Amino acid sequence: MQETLRLEAFWPYRLMRMAEVLDRAFGAVCGPDDELSFSEWQVLWCLAETSPGTAKAIALRCGMSKTKISRAVKVLEDRAYITRRRDRSDRRFELLALTPEGFSRFGRLEERARYFQTVIEANVAHADLASLNDGLQGVEEMLASGPFDQVVDRVGGLHNDHHTGS
Repeated sequence: MQETLRLEAFWPYRLMRMAEVLDRAFGAVCGPDDELSFSEWQVLWCLAETSPGTAKAIALRCGMSKTKISRAVKVLEDRAYITRRRDRSDRRFELLALTPEGFSRFGRLEERARYFQTVIEANVAHADLASLNDGLQGVEEMLASGPFDQVVDRVGGLHNDHHTGS
């Protein structure tokens, strides 16, 4: 008989839990005047590094859904942090770019992110952070190679077999 997989041993759960905890802690460092969501600051950061950019490019880089990006873009546009205009070379896309206010806002975000990173590095052993970085890089490379297409097909097949009694 197969041992039950404990929630705390399930890697996706652990990664999501840590992401949630770190996001809340980073939000606290940014302060109440910030009020940028995780998705919003990711879009802001992506555009600070490559502006102008498209929602598609942000989705590929961050792994966010088009819906989350669309909502984040709307909020950032309403706050005058970004502008959007139709791409002249491909009218299907909108080019997103930071405004001067957006670059200023990113500067504050980056300053707080550097501080937050320093706190983490001061409180976690260098060897542990290096191992974590290597492990995350391995998972990112695995995800980029696309194995989940096969996994979904296999699990779907197993799931169907289980319910039909095959």
